[in-house]
Amino acid sequence: MRKKLILILVILYLIPNANADFLIYPSNTSSIIGDSITFRCASEKSLEPIIYSQWKSNTGTLLGYHQQGVLPGHQGRYSYIKQYPEELNLKINNINLDDDGEYECQMLHPKQGPTRAKAFLNVIVPPLSIYFSAYQDNSVIAIKENDPLNLTCVIPNVKPEPEIVWYLDGKVITENIQKSAYQHFNKTLTITSSLSINPERSQQGNSITCEAIHKETGIKLMSNTTLDVLYPPTDPSVQVIGTPRLVKAGESVSIACHVTGGNPLPDVFWYKGGEKLQSHGVLDARSQKMTNIYSFIASSKDNNAKYECRANNSNSPNSKNAFLSITVNYPPLDVEFFGESKVRQGESIKIQCKSLPSNPAAHISWTLNGRQMQTSTQQQFSTPDGIESSSNFTLHTRDLSVEMHQITIECTASNTEGSASRKNIIKIIVPPKAPRITGLKSGHYFEGDIINVTCTADGGNPFAELSWFIGNKRVNEEHNKVSGLSSISTLTLRMDRSMDKQQLRCEAMNSALTEPLVESEYLSVYYTPKSVAIRPAENNINEFIVGKPARLICSAKSSNPVARISWTFLHENSHGKTEQGDVSLNETSGKDGFNVDNIISFIPTRNDNGINVQCTSSHPEWKKSVNATFPLNILYPPNLLIKNPVTIVVSEGDSFKENLTIRGNPPVASWEWKKDKVSFNHAIGKIFARGSVLSGKQVQSEDAGVFVVTATNSIGSVDVKINLVVEYSARITKISSPVVANPGDTVFLECHTIGEPNTPNMTQWLKNGVAIDSSNRSHNKSILRLNATKISSGEYVCRANNGVGVPTERKTFLLVNSAPKIIHDPRYSKIADVLGGTAKAVCRVHAVPVVEFMWERDEQKIKTNNSKYAFVSTQIDYTTFESSLWIKDISLDDYTKKVRCIARNNYGTDMVSIPILPPTNPDVPQNLSSTNSTRNTISIAWEPQFDGGSKQIFEIKYKIHNEDFVHLVNTTYSNLRLSGLAVAQTYSFEVRSINSRGFVSPWTSPSYFSTLGEDGVNVELIHKNWSISQYVPIILIVAVVFILVHVIVCCFLCNKNKKRKLREKTEMARAAIGDIRQVQMYGALLTNEDKSQRGYDDRLEISEDEHSVRTMIEVSPNGFMQPIEPIMYESEHLLNYQSRNYSMGAHGDNTTYANVPYPEPPNFPHNSNWSISPRSNHGSSQLHLSTFINPNVGVRAGPINFSQIDGDLV
Repeated sequence: MRKKLILILVILYLIPNANADFLIYPSNTSSIIGDSITFRCASEKSLEPIIYSQWKSNTGTLLGYHQQGVLPGHQGRYSYIKQYPEELNLKINNINLDDDGEYECQMLHPKQGPTRAKAFLNVIVPPLSIYFSAYQDNSVIAIKENDPLNLTCVIPNVKPEPEIVWYLDGKVITENIQKSAYQHFNKTLTITSSLSINPERSQQGNSITCEAIHKETGIKLMSNTTLDVLYPPTDPSVQVIGTPRLVKAGESVSIACHVTGGNPLPDVFWYKGGEKLQSHGVLDARSQKMTNIYSFIASSKDNNAKYECRANNSNSPNSKNAFLSITVNYPPLDVEFFGESKVRQGESIKIQCKSLPSNPAAHISWTLNGRQMQTSTQQQFSTPDGIESSSNFTLHTRDLSVEMHQITIECTASNTEGSASRKNIIKIIVPPKAPRITGLKSGHYFEGDIINVTCTADGGNPFAELSWFIGNKRVNEEHNKVSGLSSISTLTLRMDRSMDKQQLRCEAMNSALTEPLVESEYLSVYYTPKSVAIRPAENNINEFIVGKPARLICSAKSSNPVARISWTFLHENSHGKTEQGDVSLNETSGKDGFNVDNIISFIPTRNDNGINVQCTSSHPEWKKSVNATFPLNILYPPNLLIKNPVTIVVSEGDSFKENLTIRGNPPVASWEWKKDKVSFNHAIGKIFARGSVLSGKQVQSEDAGVFVVTATNSIGSVDVKINLVVEYSARITKISSPVVANPGDTVFLECHTIGEPNTPNMTQWLKNGVAIDSSNRSHNKSILRLNATKISSGEYVCRANNGVGVPTERKTFLLVNSAPKIIHDPRYSKIADVLGGTAKAVCRVHAVPVVEFMWERDEQKIKTNNSKYAFVSTQIDYTTFESSLWIKDISLDDYTKKVRCIARNNYGTDMVSIPILPPTNPDVPQNLSSTNSTRNTISIAWEPQFDGGSKQIFEIKYKIHNEDFVHLVNTTYSNLRLSGLAVAQTYSFEVRSINSRGFVSPWTSPSYFSTLGEDGVNVELIHKNWSISQYVPIILIVAVVFILVHVIVCCFLCNKNKKRKLREKTEMARAAIGDIRQVQMYGALLTNEDKSQRGYDDRLEISEDEHSVRTMIEVSPNGFMQPIEPIMYESEHLLNYQSRNYSMGAHGDNTTYANVPYPEPPNFPHNSNWSISPRSNHGSSQLHLSTFINPNVGVRAGPINFSQIDGDLV
C-alpha cells in the first residue's frame, strides 16, 4: 500500500496541470514576518470516497500525503488542515524569509485525474531603523556658509522597498536627491537616499529630516539632524561715548566697539600698543550686536594714543579691526637739569633746564638763590607724547657772594594745565692742606705684628679723600671719617715680609686738585725663612747604606736677617744631640731676604733607619724658629732581632707557629730553609715554612731537628738557626720477658726507655706500687737485680716518666716456683641449688708453675666428664688458676656430702672442701665503704658474699640522715656511684643481697657518707671535729630507745624467722616436685615528692597502686629470673655506666712468654681512656650509676626498662 501511495504522489508531481476545476483556489498572500498564514485549497465534491492531495513548498519539496496535523520538518511550523476529503489547507506558523515564494496544491481524483493550483507567499519585512551614514541621529552638523553638504539616509533590511521623503525646516525637498537599493540573499533590501545642499546663513539652526514610509505595514521612521552654519561677523565700528575727542588729564573716558552677526559669536576686545585691555563684550540677543565698552581715566600717556578694536570668530581667517585716538591736555610732570653740579671757585659753568612732555607747550623760568633771573630764548620740541621745552643759563662764580661753598638754582616749567619745578645745588670746590702720618715707630717690626697708622688732612671742599699705598699697591682696608674740618683715615696693617723696605704712603685728593697731596714713611720687617727643606747632597739619592758616609743639605729660603742652621737626629727615647753643619751658601735675594744652605755629614747605622733628622732655622731676633724633618731610609742586610740561635720547644701532637722577626731594608726578597743541612721547599714532615714563619701541625718526635733559614735582600743575607725540640712522654722500648726461677736464683730484669726531655731517673721499677732501687740505672735504661724468693715473686712494673704526658708502664713477672695455695673467697666457700638442678663449684689457687686439679666426692676421685659431673680448668693469670666443677641433677644425697678440690704441682699440694646446700638466703655483703665523693655524688663499694645458690643482685637503700624518706636502687655490681645528691649533706646507706630465687639477705648496718660542701670541704671531717660532749644526752636517749626497739625487733624476727623457714621448706618441696612454678614479688617505692618536703607515707588506707610500682619476677625451673609485663616500666633508664681505665701492657708491647710453659694471658689494646658499653654485669668493674634528678622533684629511683639495662637490674 505504501509503495502504491508513493507512486501516486510521483504521478501527481510529474503530470502537468489538469483542467479539472477547483472549488477553492489557493490565493497569493502577503504577510508580515512572524505572522501565520493559511493557503486554502479544495476540489469539487466527488462521489468517490477517496481523493489524494498534497502541497509543494517554495523550495520544490513535496510536503507529502498526510492527514490533518503538523507536518514533519520545518521546525513544526507547517501543518495540514482538512475538514472533508476534497479539502487540503496548508498552514504556516511564524513565517520567515525562508518561506517566501511559490507554493502549489496538487490533487488526484480517481476518475477526473490530477489537478494543480499555485499561490505565492510574499513575506513582508517592516523597517526597523533609519539613520544617517556619517552622522548620529539628532546631531548638529557644523558647516561653513555655502560649503557643500552631502547627507545619506540608510534603511536596512526591509521588504518591500519603502518610500523616502526629505524635509528642510519642515518643508519637503525634492531636488538633488539620489536613491539606491541593495538586495540581500534573503530577499531583503537596504535602501540609501542621498541629499546634497549648500547651506546659507539664513538656514542656521534649520533641521533636516529623512522619513521612511512603509505602506505595506504603515510604519514610518524618521531621523533628524540640525544645521550649524558658520559665517564671519561684520566689520567693527568704534566711537567715544558722550565726550569730544579732546579731553583733559584726569577725566573719565569711555570708548565703544560694535560688531553685528557671526556664527559662532565673535570675540571683541580693545588693544593699546599691542597689549590686550581688560574689557569684555556684551551681546544684544535681539539685534545680534556684540558691544565692548572700555572706560579709563585719561592721563598724559593717553595723548595721541591709538586704541584698536579687534573682532574675530573661528570662521574668519583674519581679525577685523578699527582704530580710535584722542587728544589729552596735561601739565609738565617734571623738569630736568643738565650740566656740572660743581665748579671751582672763580670759574663759570653752563646749565640747561628741560621740561618733560606736556600739552600745550610749557614756559621755563629761572631762580638763583631765591632771586628771579632773566633767561634767554626757549626752544620747543614735539614728541609722540607731547611737547618738550628747553632753556640754557650761564653761572659766573666770581660775580656771586658764596656761602657754605654752594649755590641753589631753581627751574620752573608751566602751561595752562599746571606747572613743575626742580632745585639744583651747585657746589664750589676748594683744595685741602697737605696730609700727615702718625702711629709709626722707629726701628723694625716682626712679621705678623699688627700696627695702626693714621693719616690726617685738614680743610678743603669737599673734604679730602685719603688713600694708602705700600709701594705702588693700593691698600683698601682703611677706615675713613670726617672730624670737624679734617679728614682722618686709619689703617690696620699685619706686617709681612713683602713690606720690608717698602714705602708706606698717604695721598689726599679732592675735586679741587689735579694731583694728590702725599706723605710717606719706609717700613723695616724681620721674618723667618719662607721654607726650610732638607735634601740629600747627592741628587736623586734618597737611600743610604749602613756604614757608608752620607750628607744632607738644609736650605732656608728667604729670611731676614740671615738664618742660623743646627741639626738634630731624633732617636726614640732620646732628645737627640744638636750639631752644627757647614755653611755652603749665604746669599741675599734682594727684596726676598737671605738664602742659606747648610751641610751635615754622618755615618748611618741600622738604628738610624726610620728616624727623622731635624734641621732648625733660628735667629736671636726672631720670635720663633722654623724646623724641617727628613726621614732616613737606611738600607741594611736582614737581621734577626732576637738572640740567634732560636730554640722552640713543643710537645708531641701539639701544633706551633713561630714568626721569626727578621728585619731588613729593603724587605727580605727570598727565604731558603734547611733541616739538618738539607734544603726543603715549604714542608718537610709535619713542619711547614712560609717566609719567616715556621709552623708545625701535630708534630711528632721525628720532626725535631736543626732548621736554618737564610734571609736575603739586595744588601746582604743572614742565617738564622732554629733548634726544634719536640717533647714527648717517655716510652718503653724494651723490657725483659717474664722469668721463671727457683728460690735462691739471681734474676736480672732490664727496661729500656726513650723520651724528650731525657731526664734523670726517667726509668723506674715498681712492685706493688712501691719504687725499687735498681742496681744499674741511666737516663734510658734501668737493670733490676733480684734474688728469687717467695717474697720477691710477682709482678714488676717498669715506669717511664719524664714529666711530659702520662707515664708509661709495662709489666713483667718474676715467677718463683711454689706449691699451690687455695684462695679462700666467701663467694665460693659453698654451693647450693634446688633438687634436680645443676650446681657449680669454683676452686682458685696461686701456684708456679702450672697446677693440676683433681676433684673428689666422699674421698672418691671424680673421673673425667660424665653425666653427673663435668669440670674444666683455666689459667687466670701467671700465678692464678681456676677449676670449675658442675654437679648435675642435684639429689637429697648430694646435700649430705661435700666435694673436695685438690691442686698439686711439683712443689706441693693444697685442697679445700666445699659443701652442697639447698637454696638459701644470700649472705650479708661486707665492708660497705665510700670510695669517693664530690659536691653532688657519692661512690660506694662492698664485698659480695655467698649468693645462696643463684645469681644475686644488690639493693641499696639510702636516705638523708635524720630523714624518713628512703630511696632504693639495685645493681648487679659490687660498687655504685650515685649522682644528683644535695651539696654538703650526710646520707645513710644500707646494702642487702637478693638472689634470683627471691631469697634476701639482711641489711648491712647503716653507714654514713657525705657529699662535699660548696667549698670542697668534707662534711664528715667537720662532724668528727664536733665535741663528743654535745652528743652525750642524745646517745643516752638513743641507747634506751635502741634497747626497747631491739627487744621488739627480736620478738618480731623470731616470729618472722619461723614463717620464713616454713616458707623455704614449702618452696623447696615445690621445686622438687616441679609441678608448681614459684612466683616472687619485689617492689620499689616511687614517689614524686618535692625537694623541700621528703617523707615516707605509711598510711595503710593508701592502695598499692598509689604507693609503688612492682616488678613481677617469675622463677622458671631452670633457676633464672624472668621479668613479667615489662610495659609497666618507663622507657627512660636510670643508670649510666662508666668504667675506669683498664690496660694490660702498653702500646707496642713486645713482651714475649717463651719462658712460660702455659698460655699467654689475654692482651687488651692500650688506650688512655676507654669504657665498657652496657652489657651483662657479671664482673666487678667500677660502675657509675647516675640517679637523674628533676630540679622540682628530687632524687628519683623508679621503674626501669629491662631492655635498656641488659639484665643489670630487676
